Amino acid sequence: PTSYQTAPPRDSKMVLKVGRFPLLVNALNNILELINKIMRNWFDLIRKVFVMKQIIAIFLCFIVSETLYAENLIHTISVNGVSETAVDPNMLVIQIESWGKSNSAKSAQDLQATQYNNLKSVVEKYKIKKEDFATTNYSLNPEYFYDQKTQNNKVIGYRVSHQLSIIFRSVADSGKLIDALTAFSGNVNNQNSANGTITNGGGVNVQNISWDYDKKDEVEKSAVGAAVKLARDKAENLAKAAGVKIKSVHHIQHVTGFAQVQNFAPQEMRASKMMSADMASTELSSGAVKVRVEVQIDFEI
Repeated sequence: PTSYQTAPPRDSKMVLKVGRFPLLVNALNNILELINKIMRNWFDLIRKVFVMKQIIAIFLCFIVSETLYAENLIHTISVNGVSETAVDPNMLVIQIESWGKSNSAKSAQDLQATQYNNLKSVVEKYKIKKEDFATTNYSLNPEYFYDQKTQNNKVIGYRVSHQLSIIFRSVADSGKLIDALTAFSGNVNNQNSANGTITNGGGVNVQNISWDYDKKDEVEKSAVGAAVKLARDKAENLAKAAGVKIKSVHHIQHVTGFAQVQNFAPQEMRASKMMSADMASTELSSGAVKVRVEVQIDFEI
């Protein structure tokens, strides 16, 4: 009769089947079991050694980086220096408005144009350069009146506003220029009447003036040198007190540099326009333009 043999079951261990020599086979199986155990322990050891090497490598990298950082660490003294210079202004900047208002938009534009032409004639008379006379804003807006009976706003007219900037470089004649610019305003009221009718007319408003100096860059360069010197003197005093010496400049920064100009509020200028014609002409006090510079310096010690 035909006999069939089945394959032995799979096993992760090397095992011999018991045959004719049971003692020998058992001995061999014990040896194979020992070999398997040694191999498992060996693989665990290799894995542990690899992990330990990684830990040691990371630790060594940290030690090296800290050592290099300590060697490259720069000791500094940080100080600042401030210098401020005052100069006499050599130009006057005027913000001015010519306006007109009327029942119709066209009429309001015509009234404003008349005021603008008057301003332009003054600009030409005082020989103000074209680049120093410029429009900054132009607007045409309706004028409203709130009707208490109907509780609604109604349009009663239009107002045109033409805002300009004027740079005047003959500061000694600033008062005369202001008088000339506002001479055409007359006594026109800029406010509407209480009964809801618009007051036709036009005028000129000097909104703001400020003094300035057109060579601030040159003044700032000189002020920077003074600020740096003050900072170095301060650092040397600190180093002497601490018993160390300054080696060099490690870092320097120009913190601020700006000019402080004197401004006149619009209310002051409106008040001057309301003076009667027989009063003295306008006089303006310019004061000084201040240029301030600050530097921040780190000195290596």
